[in-house]
Amino acid sequence: MSIDINELVQSIATEVLKQLKPESNKACALVLAERDCLVAEKVRNSFGDEYEYYFFGEEAPCAEFSRYIVPSLCVCEMSDLAVGKAHGKIMTEVLRQMLLGHTVEVLSFGYEEYSQTAPGPLYALYQQHEKTLQGFGMKRFQPKAPESLKVRESLITEKVVSGAAAQGAKELVVLPAAMVTPLAEEAAKELNINISKTL
Repeated sequence: MSIDINELVQSIATEVLKQLKPESNKACALVLAERDCLVAEKVRNSFGDEYEYYFFGEEAPCAEFSRYIVPSLCVCEMSDLAVGKAHGKIMTEVLRQMLLGHTVEVLSFGYEEYSQTAPGPLYALYQQHEKTLQGFGMKRFQPKAPESLKVRESLITEKVVSGAAAQGAKELVVLPAAMVTPLAEEAAKELNINISKTL
């Protein structure tokens, strides 16, 4: 019986690292991309610190992932997935996760970069692909709405209040000297937004 020393050393090192690493109570999220500093920062800025992030191909100690994240989806990948095809290991895994019934969240769709230059019908085709992918279990990442939104305008109008509501805010914090129009106060009541002045 021959023992491969390199394999033995690798398995011992892996086991020691597992035992040295403190157990985390955080849920696990799988980023369906190769690890890259910029991508990791983009994901963490979007989803926060409540997850342990593992990237495609990395060994994860968790049995199940809470979230499946695609940092960006280019037009070619999007077109393939919209007709049930995938090229490459990462997109094959994205398709597999959708087939398993998991929601896959996308931070950005590449076709949107061409909103000012693409011919209308071509841009509409990619918008339709996005809708098709939603039906397959892929969705655009929606950041958590802020509880409180601070504004520095000196005149608070109905438009400012509506903008805060569109962002999901429940409180609009304004400057102490800000004037709030009657229409803004009425809109705030209708939209259940509290307007408060900072000290």
